[in-house]
Amino acid sequence: MQNVGRLVTALVLVLSCCAMAFGDGFEEAHYGSLDEVGTGSLLIRQQGGYQPFLRSRAEFDVEVSGLVSQVTLRQEFINPSQEWVEAVYVLPLPEDSAVNAMRLRIGERVIEGEIMEKQEARRIYTQAKAQGKRAGLLQQQRPNLFSTQVANIGPGETVAVELRFLQTLHFLQGAFSLRLPMTLTPRYIPGTPPQETPPQDVRGWAFATDQVRDAHLISPPQTHQAAAEQMLASLQIRVNAGFDVEGFDAPYHAIQVGRSGREYQIRPHGQTVPMDRDFVLSWKPVARQAPVAAYFSEQVSGRDHGLIMVMPPAPSAALQIGPRELILIIDSSGSMSGQSMVQAKQAVQMALGRLRPQDRFNVIDFDSGYRTLFPRPAAATPGALRRASFFVEGLTADGGTEMLAPLQAALSQAQTEMEDRGEDKGETVPVTQVVFITDGSVGNEQALFELIHQRIGDKRLYTVGIGSAPNGYFMRKAAEFGRGTYTYIGSTDEVQTRMAELFGRIEKPALTQIEIQVQGAAAEVYPQPVPDLFLGEPLLIKARFDQAPGGVVIKGRFQGQPWQTALTLQAGDQGEGIATLWARAKVANLQDDGVRQGNGSLHRQAIIALGIEHRLVTPYTSFVAVDKTPVRPQDTALHQEQVANPMPAGSQQSAPGVGYPRTALGLQWHMLIGLLLLGAALLLWQRTEFGGGCDADLA
Repeated sequence: MQNVGRLVTALVLVLSCCAMAFGDGFEEAHYGSLDEVGTGSLLIRQQGGYQPFLRSRAEFDVEVSGLVSQVTLRQEFINPSQEWVEAVYVLPLPEDSAVNAMRLRIGERVIEGEIMEKQEARRIYTQAKAQGKRAGLLQQQRPNLFSTQVANIGPGETVAVELRFLQTLHFLQGAFSLRLPMTLTPRYIPGTPPQETPPQDVRGWAFATDQVRDAHLISPPQTHQAAAEQMLASLQIRVNAGFDVEGFDAPYHAIQVGRSGREYQIRPHGQTVPMDRDFVLSWKPVARQAPVAAYFSEQVSGRDHGLIMVMPPAPSAALQIGPRELILIIDSSGSMSGQSMVQAKQAVQMALGRLRPQDRFNVIDFDSGYRTLFPRPAAATPGALRRASFFVEGLTADGGTEMLAPLQAALSQAQTEMEDRGEDKGETVPVTQVVFITDGSVGNEQALFELIHQRIGDKRLYTVGIGSAPNGYFMRKAAEFGRGTYTYIGSTDEVQTRMAELFGRIEKPALTQIEIQVQGAAAEVYPQPVPDLFLGEPLLIKARFDQAPGGVVIKGRFQGQPWQTALTLQAGDQGEGIATLWARAKVANLQDDGVRQGNGSLHRQAIIALGIEHRLVTPYTSFVAVDKTPVRPQDTALHQEQVANPMPAGSQQSAPGVGYPRTALGLQWHMLIGLLLLGAALLLWQRTEFGGGCDADLA
């Protein structure tokens, strides 16, 4: 009985230590569970529980014309408390979106946002906030992740935030598509926190590290299903495709389609959708109207801007690449738990089933660390494939998302293998293809892009985005640096189809060494360099001309032979926003060049100039909106709270940031302290239990 009493005492000590380590987390459990509050809520702590600052409505109004979609996103917030509040929320947008408008609506007042250099916009916002003026600030944290701060929202007030952005439609395998992100997968933050966290006017669940210095800006709190059911969005999509549509498909939502003349109207069944997964819509033209080329133009500031789409040649159906080396990287970190892991396993098994006897392969699994199936790529024998299948089926999702080491291992391993089996041994050097299957939920994207650029060589990197809300920016850009392509899988029903499409492309020759020549005008054309084109993928060119162009000639090599095509550009269909999309493409090109040069801020001034000229949010330009009249009394406190996002549908990962303490140490340090205190408590119990006996024996 004495031993039992000592054990109980030790357990009490352990629980006390955990309570000390997690501080406010235990106190919040006393006041009420945060997971019971509506998703998308701004949570205001009051006596007796949490009062939600509810996001009452989210509306997406989408206008599609030709190759461009223009989206107006409206979000309304209600402050039901008696406090003055500053709201901070992080919203995902398409990775290629060009955000070019912002406004605030408070009652009957409309405050238009102005674009300016980022630091100046923040200074103006901070000053207005201190003076008690209503103000809004919109910043880009990543090309697909933006943050908005709205200051001095009074008791009982409703505030509407309206954003407008443009994006280019995607065209693949004969279908156009657009994707509207609704939430985000929590990003893994690698690196070491500083000894002392500097003051930060925005605080997420993560704190800055030596690898992700803006971690606090990209880590909003998130909530699970009980809360997510209360966060809904309405969608209204109008499509003027310029051709008859064979059919519309929304693979993850039920929709209804209407038509008026040449315009199609698409709405979700029930008018709203939960904001816990991306909304994807695709449509196909009838066969006789499938495009081979298209040209849209817009004149801004006396200059012509053009958007050009050209389809690549179709290879012979029987033609395939020779022997290849396939390296499969599978993410088994905690963010992949649930349906994402199921999809990832199915995708790898599908890839293994496509291997031929003349191919070689390997599988790399990673979370906080990584392991390889074979020391080096092995021949695709039946025995090796069975071993790989068992290896994949045994994977479970947990741990962190340390991508750098497995990517480095995959690219280095492939390079070593190619060197060992090179031409000096009289063997045909195989094509090396790296297929990277992940949700991309990391915060150190730039370091990964630099690694891919440095190590890719003659290899190709193909990314497969998994889950309800993957990091599309990382996935698409990693594929660009790896001279490959990006595939998105949003449900288990799509694994077979999407992976078959991917391998159908990469098992056929690509159009390479592409050059673009504009006739009759000097032109600034993006993307540069032009990536390889794969089966079913069009070349999409954004250009600015010094005068009206006459045409464009596209040259390349296909199946080992020269190939070219010409397109007349005169009298292109007018398209609003083409100039903005060109500017967005140039910003992306300048950022990519900074990555290649190892200096992310290399073209800072050029990017600022583009942002100001085209009213475009960039890494260095922001929108700020300020009302002239102070409304909050100077002697009244202003409370800042972070808006929660829904966890992605199907995820079993713990929701970060809700119910955890927010102090200068950060969650990682609290967990470390908790473990240290736990260890101390167990040592104390061990000494109490066994120490006396040992001392007696020694005596």
